[in-house]
Amino acid sequence: MRKRVALIGCCLLFAAALPCLADEGTRHYREVHGQSSAIVDYGTEKTDTGYRVSAIGADSTEIVQWLPASGVVSWHLKDAIKKFDLVATRSGDTIIVKGAQGGKDIAREIRVDQAPWYQIFGPVIDQLLPGVQGQREFWVVNPDDLSAHKMQARRAGTERIDIRGTAVDTIKVHFSPAGALAPFWGADYWFRATDTVYVYSRLLENGGLTVTTIEEPLR
Repeated sequence: MRKRVALIGCCLLFAAALPCLADEGTRHYREVHGQSSAIVDYGTEKTDTGYRVSAIGADSTEIVQWLPASGVVSWHLKDAIKKFDLVATRSGDTIIVKGAQGGKDIAREIRVDQAPWYQIFGPVIDQLLPGVQGQREFWVVNPDDLSAHKMQARRAGTERIDIRGTAVDTIKVHFSPAGALAPFWGADYWFRATDTVYVYSRLLENGGLTVTTIEEPLR
């Protein structure tokens, strides 16, 4: 089981010296959907031009390159169960996808607008919603049909939540489709207030609720 943003179907100006992200490094998360439970490692690493963000589970690997001026500029998804091996790059307002989908070779050009592309939800939230920015629209690509969806992320206040017996002060961010479809689907993510580390999320997918919780001790 893998939580992937693409199942929704139902960026700071770039400077010569990149800031260090508070959520850099690799962290372990437990994703629970019904009776299924799996560990996924989310990682963020600074590169020469931006950040490398990854989500690695037992059967799949997803990696994006995030450029602060543009959002995601490249994406690689491998999924052994669905037989995906997709590579995508962004050029202006076009996302170019090549590779294998369900074991079949594909090539597709997806038209978008100037909004950033944000494919792996959770990491680099302080790049998607920098400073006090309250809301932002972005694109996400569904690997099942290679359709692009316009989404929005919105700050939804602060909350103190319990993570395995530890009280954690968090910033809540609500994700939903942009525009008129916003009331019909949504996902909530919580980030530790002190450093914006992703700690918890709840979203509807595959006919049920997926709950993801950071596995590392929180102080």
